[in-house]
Amino acid sequence: MATSNQQTDLRKVFYQCRLGRDDLDRLFAMACEGIQAPDMAVSTVSGSTRFWDSRLQDLVAAVQAETGDPSDNWSNLTLEAKTAGGERSVSIKIDTERTEFHVSGSDATWAYGQAARLENFLSKRGAVTQSPKYETKISIAFAIFFVALAVFTFTGSFDTETAEECIKRAKPSKSKDLVFNASMALLLTGGLAGAIIPIFKRRALRAQLRVNSEVPGGGWWFRLSTGEKVAVAGIPIAALAAIGALMSGFSDVFGK
Repeated sequence: MATSNQQTDLRKVFYQCRLGRDDLDRLFAMACEGIQAPDMAVSTVSGSTRFWDSRLQDLVAAVQAETGDPSDNWSNLTLEAKTAGGERSVSIKIDTERTEFHVSGSDATWAYGQAARLENFLSKRGAVTQSPKYETKISIAFAIFFVALAVFTFTGSFDTETAEECIKRAKPSKSKDLVFNASMALLLTGGLAGAIIPIFKRRALRAQLRVNSEVPGGGWWFRLSTGEKVAVAGIPIAALAAIGALMSGFSDVFGK
C-alpha cells in the first residue's frame, strides 16, 4: 500500500553496459513508464558545460550545434524523470565506466518492478555487477610475470645459472630433449596467451555509449578491430616460433 510519508529507494550499479541509440530510447521510455506526466530531463556534460533538454534527440542536436563536434561516442549521459509531487522518480547515470540507476517511489510494488525491468534490460546489453578493471590489472601482472620469466630463463639474468648451463648438466637425459623443449615453450607461451587474450576480450566488451548509432552485435571476437584480431591471432604463431627456436637452440647445446 502506498503512503505519502515513506518511499522505497533502490539503487544499483553496473559495468560494461553497451548502449546504442535505440537502446537508449528504449531504456529511457521504460524508465518513465508508470510515471504520469513525468517531469523529464536528459543531460550531459561536455567540457565544463552542462547541456539538458526534455528529449534525447533534442539534446544531441543542441550539443552538436553548440560544440560543432559530431562525435557519436559520448562520455556521459543522465536521465531524470519524476512526478510533480515526487511520489515516483527514476534517475539513470551513464558514463564510460559504469551505469547507475536509482528508483524511488511511495509504491513499493512499482519501485521493485521498475528496478527489476531496468536490471534485466541492462544485463542483456553486457552489464555486470563487478568492475572488470581489477581483472585487467591481474591479467597484465601475469603477462609481465611470464615475460620476465622467459627473459630470466633464457638470458641468465641476475647472475644465476642459465637454462643452457642446466641443460649441459642434463646431457645424460638428452633423449628426452624434444619433450622438454616443447614443454618449456608451451608453458611460457601458453601462460602469456592466457594472460593477454582476456585483456583483448575485456576490451572488446568494454562499456560503450553511442548517441547516434548502434553498438555492433556478436561475440567479443567480432567486436575487435583488425589490428586487435591480428595481435590475438599472432599469439599462437609466436608460440610455434618460440618452440622452434627453443628446439633449435637446445639441439645446438646438446650437439647432434
